[in-house]
Amino acid sequence: MKAAISMRTLYSGLLLTLILFLAACQPIAPMPVAEEATATPTALPEETPEPTPEPAVDAAEAGAVNAPVTLSIPDLDLEIPVEPMGWEPTTQAGQRTTRWVVPEEAVGWAVTSAGAGEAGNTVIAGHQARGAALFAPIALGDVAVEQTIDLATESGDVFTYRVVEVSDPIPVIGATDDERAQSAAYMAPTTDGRLTLITGWPADTTTHRVFVVAELVGAAE
Repeated sequence: MKAAISMRTLYSGLLLTLILFLAACQPIAPMPVAEEATATPTALPEETPEPTPEPAVDAAEAGAVNAPVTLSIPDLDLEIPVEPMGWEPTTQAGQRTTRWVVPEEAVGWAVTSAGAGEAGNTVIAGHQARGAALFAPIALGDVAVEQTIDLATESGDVFTYRVVEVSDPIPVIGATDDERAQSAAYMAPTTDGRLTLITGWPADTTTHRVFVVAELVGAAE
């Protein structure tokens, strides 16, 4: 029981740091960072230590059975690699904390969230303006309600989800308490089978976040 409570507490804390990390995932540009942005308690890309440490956990350590390895959106003829996304220790505003390590050449599955096809919230985050920018179609508005998303596992199982919501962009810089709570709610654990995709907005920088919510339909035929 204590172990379950600890994992739930860790999961909740990491989801909040994922919000902060994505807030800082702007492409490195020659323009200066706005004063308000520097108040974000997450290191900007220029401040990321080199080399980036390996994630602290992997799918096996999280106890996941159905770790997704591929995400496909048939309507967009899109197929994206998925990697387990762990976290690393960091220091923010003089305090030790953790942050998610979002891959740049794939999208990241939060290892503490549900696996593909499982009951619960399967959380996948990706960049729209860094690296391969694999979630740029979300920022560009190409992902829409009623489209289907397939998650494939290493064993070859494929599970289909149907998009039921694409959020309006939610501010990162200067977000209100209500807006921060709204972002956290999208990533909270659920009892139903659900897939939540997270990325920045707009396509060339990150001032907001966008969430795509899809409900589990079942195993693909």
